[in-house]
Amino acid sequence: MNNRVSNFYREAEGGGPVNGNFHQVIALQDSTDLDWLDISLKVPDLPRGWYELSRLPQQYRIEFTRDYWLSKLPYHTRLHSFLPLFFANLEDVGIYVTQQVFDGPYQVHMVYSLQEERGFFSGGPPCDDEDITRLSAQFSECLLPTDYLAFLQIHDGFSKSTDTGLITCSMLRSNYEQLQNFLDKQDPLFTVEGDIVNPKKLLPFYESFGLHCYQCFFGDWYPEQEMGNVYYSGIEHSISDFQSREAWTENLAFPTFLDWILFYLKGVEEI
Repeated sequence: MNNRVSNFYREAEGGGPVNGNFHQVIALQDSTDLDWLDISLKVPDLPRGWYELSRLPQQYRIEFTRDYWLSKLPYHTRLHSFLPLFFANLEDVGIYVTQQVFDGPYQVHMVYSLQEERGFFSGGPPCDDEDITRLSAQFSECLLPTDYLAFLQIHDGFSKSTDTGLITCSMLRSNYEQLQNFLDKQDPLFTVEGDIVNPKKLLPFYESFGLHCYQCFFGDWYPEQEMGNVYYSGIEHSISDFQSREAWTENLAFPTFLDWILFYLKGVEEI
């Protein structure tokens, strides 16, 4: 097992969580005695498909999850070429149920363990149609990118190791309002070309751990018919230079959500 996964998903000693540990951890792929009725009563958010996946041999878990990603996401040439390589470099895809404190609620994550101790990704259960409808209504002033909504049907929340990662759909509106409150207290925001940025057009969907730094859909930039996304740094109070196409990736400006997720999967640590 990837030591980074086992070190993170372990039960804390002394009855409480310490250093990112949990009161209780259940690795479903290793808990063959748990039947669906028992675990679904304990963990209502556990998708039945994830439980069934945990019953399969390791290699099938990887292959079935890869095929699910490829089928759910709109076709993207570079991402669909990369995903088979990404999954080929996984050690395992596991389902982990965690309880932070005694008598606390249970949460469940699908964990993608990278080979050679290179960390892991984890994702929450997918959004359902009602979640998507509710989220779209909360941001009725804009059309959320279709590839982003498609990804939410794979994972609602997704992160690399201990990064904060993708903001869950239930928290997206409150995170947007928090960012707006923060920006209200700052100086006006400009592009590198000197054009003023309307801060209300910045919709954060990803947060860097421990920083006022977000990847945001930008309602004034539509490079490929849907909203592109830029990086807002609260440290420098600046957004990506999205006007130089040749430097988009370097500047963390992406024409589509899938361009960003491709960067996130391979940009932190090249495979």
